[in-house]
Order: sequence, then C-alpha cells, then structure tokens
Amino acid sequence: MAARICAYLACLIALLVFSSPATLAGNIGLSWNGSAGASGYRLHYGPGPSNYTVTVDVGNVTQTTVSGLTDCVDSYFAVTAYNLAGESGFSEEVASWPRPSLGVGTPASAKQGTQLTLDVSGSNLQPGAAISLDNPDVLVDGNPTVSCTSIEFIVTVEPTAEGVRPAEIGSVELTVTNPNGFVTQSSVFEVLIEPARFDINRTDGTTTGRLDGKDTVWLSRLFGVQEGEATYDPNYDFDGNGWVDGEDLAYLASGFGGCWDGANWTVSACPDPL
Repeated sequence: MAARICAYLACLIALLVFSSPATLAGNIGLSWNGSAGASGYRLHYGPGPSNYTVTVDVGNVTQTTVSGLTDCVDSYFAVTAYNLAGESGFSEEVASWPRPSLGVGTPASAKQGTQLTLDVSGSNLQPGAAISLDNPDVLVDGNPTVSCTSIEFIVTVEPTAEGVRPAEIGSVELTVTNPNGFVTQSSVFEVLIEPARFDINRTDGTTTGRLDGKDTVWLSRLFGVQEGEATYDPNYDFDGNGWVDGEDLAYLASGFGGCWDGANWTVSACPDPL
C-alpha cells in the first residue's frame, strides 16, 4: 500500500517534537513537514518502537499537541499522510518524554548571606537536566540531583562576605532544560533581606549592634550612588537592587533606635542606660 500511495504523496515526512509556551506540562507538541497531495494526516503513538496503540486523525494540519501520556518514559510517534488514493507509509519515528513541570521549592525562602539545599518538586525532570536561576547573585553550587519528580541542588545567596554584591530580594525563577530540549520555568523560592546588614557604622565600637544617627549619616554619604560608579559600596545596598537609595534608608529607619537581638532590631534589646 505504501509503495502505491507514493505516486500520489511525498512519502518522506519529517516528524519533530517541539515544546512551546502554549504546550501544557506533561504534554508533547509535534509538528511535521507537509506532504504534497495530502488531504489529511494520522498520528500514531504508543509505548514502544513501532508499537502504536493509538491512532488519531488530526485532519489537514501539520502540528498537534498530545496529552494523557505516561510521565517519565518515552512515548513513540509517527505520522502518515492520506488522500482519496490511500495512505502513505509511516514517517520516521521520534520518541520523547512529555514536557516537564516544576512545583514549589523547599524551603520557600532564604535570607541574604545563607547557603541552602533547595528541593523542587516537579514531573518529567530528566537526569542530565541543566538548571539556571534568574538572580545572578544566587549561585548554584555543583551539579543538581535529578529524579523524575524532583530536582535538588545547593545554592548560595550572596553576600557571604563584606563588599560582595548582595542578591536582590524577591522571587527567584528556576529554568530547567531537559536533555530532550524541553524547557520549564517557575518561581521556586524567595530571597529575603538580612536586617543584620543595616548596622553600617564602622567608626564607633560603642554603637555596634545599634541603629542610630551614625548609621544614617554613613548611608547618606553614598545616597543616590548606583552599581558601576566608583563610590558604590554593596554593603550599603541592603535590598540588592544596585542602588543606595530611599528603599535602603527606609529599611534602616524601620529599626532605628533598636538593638540587635540576633534576629531583629528592637528597642527592648538595648541595654538600660546608666
């Protein structure tokens, strides 16, 4: 049958797996080259090579999305073209896991200056997957440990020392790229500000551990300076947005007059005056 139909249809159909933003997690997008003379196409797929347990007439289109596939295993796909004269042979077969997905991270947040192991749930995450974070000052240490349903890796949230650019506070987005080329993204945890950094006065040991006017004066000396300028000092950039600005002043003011109790700036932590 295939040999006869080749007189009417181009028998070589290139089938491609693709993933687009519109393709939902756990599904697969497929596209193929059109065949001259075809009035429609049938998609064939199943759990093994040439073992097609499902056939779908997709009509006269050259792409479709397949859902309901088994997670974490290859499914196998081929396409045939048809017209009134009959049906072509199978296209070249392709195989792929479904599109991956990401859930939430554990822990859900971390302060500046900490290192943590981040465990992110998901599905169809393949061994050998590459990862990246959209915050350049949240650093991935080493290679991730990947299973079908989770990905685990160590991250360092800067600053881990004086004079190091701090990680900007806010949500951090993880991008995972599977070896099959499928990509998924999700906001997986949040960087929180470290209030211990607000005590910037370094001239008077008697006020160490207290937020007072001297800290405000020191901040004002660099107020309005941005990253890239010679006088920019990351120690004064509390929120990590690249500026020493009103937001940093507001953070300092929120604890003004307080002393450090190991977690917060509070008046109750200050020693009684003599």
